[in-house]
Amino acid sequence: MNNLNVNRKIVVVCVLLIIIFSFLLYYTKTENKVINEENDNYRNYTRIEKYEANQYIPVYMTESDVVKKYFNDYKNNVIYNPTEAYNMLNKDYREKRFGNYDSYKEYLDENMSSALYSMEVAMYSVTIINNKKFFNVYDKSDFQYIIKENSIMDYEIYLDENTVEIK
Repeated sequence: MNNLNVNRKIVVVCVLLIIIFSFLLYYTKTENKVINEENDNYRNYTRIEKYEANQYIPVYMTESDVVKKYFNDYKNNVIYNPTEAYNMLNKDYREKRFGNYDSYKEYLDENMSSALYSMEVAMYSVTIINNKKFFNVYDKSDFQYIIKENSIMDYEIYLDENTVEIK
C-alpha cells in the first residue's frame, strides 16, 4: 500500500509536469508564430525596394536647367520672402550695396515693382574662374544677375558687377 501512495505521488507529479511542458510548448509555438508574423511583415516592408517607384534615379541637369532653378529660387524669394532673397545675396555685396535690409526692400519697391512678376531668364552666359561657375543672367527687363555657384545648390547672387569685385 505504501508503494501505491508513492506511485500515486509520482503519477500526479508526472501529470503536472506534462501539463506544464504542454503549456510551455504551446506558449513558445504561439510566441514564435507572432515573431514570424512580425518578421514576415518586416520582410514585406523590405520588399518595397524592388519596385521601380522607390529606386534611386540619377537626374542630369543641363546648365540651362541649373540657371533657371537658381533664378526661380531667387525670384520666388523676392516675391514671397524678401528677407531670404536679401540673404541670398553675397555678404560683401549686400553690405556695400544696400547696407541693411530696409535699403534692399526700398530697392525692390522702386526698381522691381513693375518687372517683379515677369522675371524670367532671357539669356545667360557661363564662365568658370578658379573652379567656380559664374552665370551671368539677364531677365526680360534687362536686369542683370550674376550667380556664383560654389557647389551644387550653394550659390550667391550679385545684382551688378561694379559694386564689389566678384571672386
